[in-house]
Amino acid sequence: MKLAVISDIHSNIFAFKEVLKKILEMAVDEIWCCGDIIGYYPFPNECIDLIKKHKIQSVLGNHDWATITGDTTGFGFYGREGVKINKSKITKDNVRFLKDLPKNLMFVRDNISFYVTHGSPRDNLFEYIFEYTSNDVFNKIVKDIKSDIILLGHTHVFMEKNVGDKKFLNPGSVGQPRDSNPDASFLIFNTGNMKYECYRVSYDIDAMTDAIKKNGLSIYLAKRLYSGD
Repeated sequence: MKLAVISDIHSNIFAFKEVLKKILEMAVDEIWCCGDIIGYYPFPNECIDLIKKHKIQSVLGNHDWATITGDTTGFGFYGREGVKINKSKITKDNVRFLKDLPKNLMFVRDNISFYVTHGSPRDNLFEYIFEYTSNDVFNKIVKDIKSDIILLGHTHVFMEKNVGDKKFLNPGSVGQPRDSNPDASFLIFNTGNMKYECYRVSYDIDAMTDAIKKNGLSIYLAKRLYSGD
């Protein structure tokens, strides 16, 4: 099977549409999302509606959670700004959709077991796991996880990390990459040969900049899209 893995869309409909277009051209069997469908940018309903339309299996992200709860403890200024505008725009139906999302998912395809969450298995919403995270942390995490592949989001940066017989993968971010590359990021995993690849897709950042201005959001949220930081 060919699986697409996405994460951190953050209400960036322009990036999400281009990523979906590319994914569908690749004739994948399933699409999985590591959370943060919304947040930061002003198109929560449009992004959630595409998740529904394409039957994408998703877990809850910290920005999804903050939008439905109103709790922005620990968020920076721009994160709080994003939660505020997403709360003002999201429909009741889509709030219910987010409330029903699990914090983690497990599934098996072709005898390969997967664990999906946003942050980490021990803190599904908020813990950041990078490639340079200490081996001690990785070793503690895998003790409680039986799955072969652990799919994470949250950092907005592609990651691959082998820990014993387990592999951590992060597809990077669709809506706000932070690896100095402005192109939207996603992952394709082939269960037939265990091979995977990170893909990048360009999109109309100018259109998002116009939307940011029209919605009264900070121009910094546009500048970081151009720089990929």
